Amino acid sequence: MSKSIMALVLAVLVTVVVGSNAQAQTTGNSLTAIASHDGYNLQWLLPDRAVRLYRPGVVIVIRPGALMYDVNSRVEFSDAPPQYVNGDILVSSSLARRLARLASIAASSQMPVNGVRSYQAPAMAGGPITLDVRAQQGSEAVNVSGHAPSTAPVTITLLAIISPDLPTVVVSRHDVQPDSNGQFQATISIASDYLRNTTLRVLATSTAGATPASATITVGAPNPGATVPFDQPYCPNNLCPTLF
Repeated sequence: MSKSIMALVLAVLVTVVVGSNAQAQTTGNSLTAIASHDGYNLQWLLPDRAVRLYRPGVVIVIRPGALMYDVNSRVEFSDAPPQYVNGDILVSSSLARRLARLASIAASSQMPVNGVRSYQAPAMAGGPITLDVRAQQGSEAVNVSGHAPSTAPVTITLLAIISPDLPTVVVSRHDVQPDSNGQFQATISIASDYLRNTTLRVLATSTAGATPASATITVGAPNPGATVPFDQPYCPNNLCPTLF
């Protein structure tokens, strides 16, 4: 074997070993341990195959295998995809530091200002979630309302059942914070499920102590029963063909 070929083989081996070690180092941080250390509550979102971390001021959704993760209403990116290993999620050191930073920012935003004491209500026991879903008149959206424990956000997941022969599709997911009485309400777009007569399943989940709720609604036209000139066929001199 020539020296050049031997050098190339050694370089490849070194690259593989270093890359494997780097991958092990960047994805070896337990999300469960991070949540406990940084004061997050952790909840598995089974319909989305994701994990939600939340504490007052911040809600984070992380998905195994995806570089993107949600922080409140925005999207951020990790340097390495999280991995599901033995019932836990392993994340990179960079993402672990970012989660700690987000927890610190959220904690600072909840601190009392100018010496005013803040009062934290005691945690409410879990219970059933109630859910009411209605079509939003005049828009491709649904109006979701209900009642849930007020201490944690409610995740509203929209699932489209398009056909008996096709898999159920996750349309979207939204976090809604109930008020102090546990009431919540949101108007949620059904995009991109505009297919008429699709069965839309709306699932509401919260903390482990809360019993999930679900409801179904059939996708229809935003303005059912309305007749407008735009929908009428154009028939010059009444010469439209007759269909038998």
